[in-house]
Amino acid sequence: MHNIPEFTVSQFSRSVKTLLEDNFGYVKITGEISGFKRATSGHIYFNLKDENALLSAVCFRAQASEISFEIGDGLQVCAFGRITTFEGRSNYQIIIENIEVAGIGAILEMLEKRRKKLLEEGLFDEIHKKPLPFFPKIIGIITSPTGAVIEDIKHRIFNRCPSHLIIYPSLMQGDKAARDVISGIKYFSKLKTNRPDIIIIARGGGSFEDLLPFYDENLVREVFACDIPIISAIGHETDVSLLDYVADLRAPTPSAAAELAVPLIADLKNTLNYFHEKLQFLPQNFCARAENELQKLQKYLVNPRFLIERIFDNFFQLQKKLDILFNNIFAEKNYKLNALQISPNLIKHKIENDQKELERLTKSLTKISQNIIKQRFENLENLEKLLRANNHQEILKRGFALLKNKRGQILSSTLAIKSEEEILVEVSDGAVSLYSSSRQGSLL
Repeated sequence: MHNIPEFTVSQFSRSVKTLLEDNFGYVKITGEISGFKRATSGHIYFNLKDENALLSAVCFRAQASEISFEIGDGLQVCAFGRITTFEGRSNYQIIIENIEVAGIGAILEMLEKRRKKLLEEGLFDEIHKKPLPFFPKIIGIITSPTGAVIEDIKHRIFNRCPSHLIIYPSLMQGDKAARDVISGIKYFSKLKTNRPDIIIIARGGGSFEDLLPFYDENLVREVFACDIPIISAIGHETDVSLLDYVADLRAPTPSAAAELAVPLIADLKNTLNYFHEKLQFLPQNFCARAENELQKLQKYLVNPRFLIERIFDNFFQLQKKLDILFNNIFAEKNYKLNALQISPNLIKHKIENDQKELERLTKSLTKISQNIIKQRFENLENLEKLLRANNHQEILKRGFALLKNKRGQILSSTLAIKSEEEILVEVSDGAVSLYSSSRQGSLL
């Protein structure tokens, strides 16, 4: 027991840390992400697991910002980094410096999720596609400065319609390719002079891994935000990346992109020649059509003298018809007027009869009025007699008396008389005061 080495907890933890880092300094570990968390500081924390074990992992902000794909639970990855321990606790972890998606299946699943997300945001909608100018003066090209792609584009544009080309050299595969293409788009967008009318992003064919930069989400968003029309020409016709979905136009190949960007000068010349010939014959055709129209219109032309004579004839005919019409109207009115004439004797007799009837009605009305007035006077006299008979002064004259209390209230019952209360007795020729006794209903 005396030969067993003795450590403090700190010494032992430090020894384990040294042993672990010396033997597993930089490693590559494959596993599935679980428990993923992104801190406000930008660091990300998660576990790498397989069927039998779990390993803690951390990726600091600087390295996390370099990750070009969406990371989350369930994703199979290959993590590159250093194994170390945390001396304050008895656990170890991997500090990740680089991370990749493990396996083509996992990559395809990740890219499909990204495509659906961008599709739902509307970045691929046709309504946002910008039309290409028919005759671009300046064309910006983002591609590798060496290789067959740029030469094919130059050759096609020169043969079809020579235009001013501005080439932005960029990596077209690898981790930095997407950033280079984004820088090229921003460069062309910020130009004040010699600003391109169209941007072509082009590269030749390659493996699936070679084309991964063109699935980058930041690149897709930069193309969507660019106000210059962009043609995507990535790989062969069967290669379709997220860049193809968001671009204003997709070309199956870089050579096809050049053909779509500019018109064919020979076709333009043929069109111009066609219109030139058409313009030469246009005056002759116009004169021929005008002469034909004049010949058709001649049959509708009439000598003005015949036309005036016809107008005068019509005028005289109308005048005769009007004379006849006026004569007929005058005769009809004259006949009706004669029919309305009445003899003076008949009118005098009618007036005398009406006067007699008026006198009779006047006498009758006078008699009826007198009867009504007489009846109203009689009714008024009867009402006056009734009023006098019901006057309380007249009643008092017949020997009756009116009792009131000191408040002027009429006393109609002995029950209303209070003990020792002053009572006013009103008779026909005056009034006297009496006092009620203590016995109810007795007066003194």
